Order: sequence, then C-alpha cells, then structure tokens
Amino acid sequence: MIINFNKIFSIYLILILFSCSKSELSDNLAKDVHDQLSTNVEITLTKKGNITAKIKSEILKKNNQSLQLELYNNVNVNLFDESFQQKSLIKSESAMVNEKENKIKAYGNVEVISDDGKVLKTDSLSWDNNSDRIYTNANLEFITSNTDTLYGTGFESNIDLTDWNILKPKGSIKND
Repeated sequence: MIINFNKIFSIYLILILFSCSKSELSDNLAKDVHDQLSTNVEITLTKKGNITAKIKSEILKKNNQSLQLELYNNVNVNLFDESFQQKSLIKSESAMVNEKENKIKAYGNVEVISDDGKVLKTDSLSWDNNSDRIYTNANLEFITSNTDTLYGTGFESNIDLTDWNILKPKGSIKND
C-alpha cells in the first residue's frame, strides 16, 4: 500500500481550518483590515483652529475604530508655532498618529532639524500637540553647532529645540 503524504497533509490542514470558529477568523481579519489606504498624503493638524503640523507620507493606513493613522515611507512632519512659522522638521521611516490623544510617534532613523540648524537623531520620538513638546526615551545624538555634539538617553524639548534637556547624558569633555 502506497501512502500519499500530500493528500494526508491536505486533509489535516482542512480539518484544522474548519476547527477554527467563524467568529475567530472574522475577528482576526477585522483587526488587520484598515478602513482607508492612501498614497502620497498630506495631513494638517490643528490646535484651536491654528495649524500646528503638516505631515507628508508616501503611504497612509487609517483605522476609524481606533482613530490611528499609520504612516510609512519618507514621513516628514513640519512643526509650526502659534504664528504659523515653521520651527522644525521631523523625518522618519514611519509614524503613528493618535487622533484621540493628539500625538505623533515617529520610528526608524528619526531626525529633528530645527530652523536654526540643530539636529536631533534617535530611533524613536514622540510629539505631543497639546503641550507642543517632543521627547524620547531612546539613545540620541544632538548636534547643537558645527563643533558641539552631545549624546545620551532620554530627551525632552520644545519644537524649535531651544529649551531642551538630555535626561541621561553620556560622553566625555576634553578640557585643554
């Protein structure tokens, strides 16, 4: 007698699939489905009617139930002050916008570039539209001028990087 393992495997697989309840499959599919998928998007965030940020991204996935926006590929967030003057630019590989909390979390090769030339580099960063503050708990590099580069873990600042704090600074200073 010759046993066909492909047929046995196929029957076994079908039995496993039918053993899952319809509601389990539906629930799992519903979690992964987005209400909207868009490309080359620009989003404007406001506070009290004033524009605080303009976000550009190549891909946007939106889930209406959780009020989450997922942004991918060349995410740029221009941050503005109350006079609609651009103060800084956040660049990242991806970002999450939480519409409930009015916050953005940027991930992957994150850079914040202030209009006066300061640069913050880190792996992840959050911006709170309500408090107008940026912060991270990750390792960072902060370039304040052509000659000053600071390192540390944890950072908090206003959007133009003028009032900043490195929570755990690292490194050494050579004093000649």
